Amino acid sequence: MRDLHYPQSGDPIVFFDFETTGLCPKKDSIIEVAAVKYIPGSDSHPHIQHLIALDRPVPKFITKLTGISDDMLQTHGRPMGDVLDEFIDFIGDHPVVSFNINFDARFLHAAVERHGRRPVRNAAHCALERARIGWPELPTHKLAHMAKHLDLKVGTAHRALDDTLLALEVYFRSFHTGNKPEVPKRTAKTIEAGAPTIIPTITGPRQFRIEVLGTRRYQEVFESVCGPRTVKGAVLDIQVQLRVEKGSNAVRVLLHEDVVGNLAPRLAIDFRRALVAGDLAEFTHFECSAKIRGGRITNDAAEGNYVMWLDIPQDDD
Repeated sequence: MRDLHYPQSGDPIVFFDFETTGLCPKKDSIIEVAAVKYIPGSDSHPHIQHLIALDRPVPKFITKLTGISDDMLQTHGRPMGDVLDEFIDFIGDHPVVSFNINFDARFLHAAVERHGRRPVRNAAHCALERARIGWPELPTHKLAHMAKHLDLKVGTAHRALDDTLLALEVYFRSFHTGNKPEVPKRTAKTIEAGAPTIIPTITGPRQFRIEVLGTRRYQEVFESVCGPRTVKGAVLDIQVQLRVEKGSNAVRVLLHEDVVGNLAPRLAIDFRRALVAGDLAEFTHFECSAKIRGGRITNDAAEGNYVMWLDIPQDDD
């Protein structure tokens, strides 16, 4: 690592990546951990890479996406607690970087809580955000696209060590593109803080019109989250699940595991297009933090339906 874009002085930086069984830190698990400690000016850059043993099968679409199978985890997987301790020791107090730090931070935070470890408070930076700053003209900043754009060897896509090395390249090269707008403040956060679970980038409005169906049936559940039906314009932070219905353009919105509505048809179609464009067609379930804004009641008193706007954070991986 002697090219000009590699820093030759300064403190070590640890780049890392997790492969997981899905997108929800509360329900899904880390199945692979990799990290590379870049030491400026050194000829040696230590790394770790471990598969994680699971007590349940790996979803088929995850095996298809990553190549990680049940047999691999049974044969080579180590207990998550042991790998977590090694990872925390490896990163020490160094700054950490991953491609889409929001996603990895959420899973790390969940693992730390699950295994009773102390919170990880390292300064955290996002290679995806740096890619957007360095190459604002690109239509997408997905890691595979960035590798192609920079003529980098991809290795095995969606394997933790290869993706870690690509993130390292993107991050360091982004400082030498001539595009240096102000870096958003959120890059300076600690990894402990986490962030909403990531869903694909969705073009168009950030706010999605929700038609809450069957309010009578789900009135108790809905009101426990959103307040009584007579309350209008509430702004509430909630955890929302979005379930893409197979064989239709419906995207159903769930609160507390109960179906309470659909995205408006046009926006549901836009959402599904975003999944296809993001190579995430295999995924049918997403969970994210969101806000209800400007909720109001329709004029259809017989149905008692709500109409509200759901403000969903936008990001990509």
